[in-house]
Amino acid sequence: MPHVVLSGVVRIESIFKELTPLFIKDGTEILRTTDVFLERGKNAILIDCLVIDANRKISFLAMISGREDGIVIRVYPKIEVEKTNGLKKILAELAKQITKTFPQLKIAETNLNDYLK
Repeated sequence: MPHVVLSGVVRIESIFKELTPLFIKDGTEILRTTDVFLERGKNAILIDCLVIDANRKISFLAMISGREDGIVIRVYPKIEVEKTNGLKKILAELAKQITKTFPQLKIAETNLNDYLK
């Protein structure tokens, strides 16, 4: 499962307030995030994501959740979705946006190294 773990201390609610929508168009590929939802306990964020590539649309929810050693960015685990390059790019772009906004967070673990460059 594609994911990025960021180590460091930041409140999920702070990330929620700073997230900006993504819109990336590269050739025939479009990557977009729209609505963002904060979980009632303020320990998780759900992000509505859309990937359009080669006349194929994939919708999914990205999840940013807190844990003891930092935060994890991944696909919402209760949804089965094809792990396309576009999906992986969106997760990586979210990680880049968060680490740029919160420089105290560092990439600790990931299987998306190729997308984080």
